[in-house]
Amino acid sequence: MQKHYSLNSSRTFAALLLLLHGFALAALLMLPAPAWAKWCSAACLLCSLAYYLRRDAWLSLPTSCVALLLQGEHVVFTTRSGNELGGQLLRDSVVSPAVVILNVMPQGANFSRSVVIFPDAIAAESFRELRVALRWGS
Repeated sequence: MQKHYSLNSSRTFAALLLLLHGFALAALLMLPAPAWAKWCSAACLLCSLAYYLRRDAWLSLPTSCVALLLQGEHVVFTTRSGNELGGQLLRDSVVSPAVVILNVMPQGANFSRSVVIFPDAIAAESFRELRVALRWGS
């Protein structure tokens, strides 16, 4: 049975990314390291924050997943640019009432792709259906 889900940007995920990157930056500043190393590391953290906010929280990059089609153990992601990326759903995917993390090994790829879905990124009934489909395989 095929189930299609459309995704939207997530304020919850954006806030969580900001909070965690802020904690990492604060911890970095407390390290006994040279100033140049702290600046370089801080720049890397800020680039990471910008990238993951745009790709996963705001869904504004061409590679952002804006929809998915669930076909049993097979998942097809549709990116903002219109490309479709199909692959096998991995067993280390996480399904909980607070978040769904889909880990998929795309066909012909060497690395898996993850999509994080918070309840505010999808309609409430669709989020429930997605969790049930992933947990029970229906």
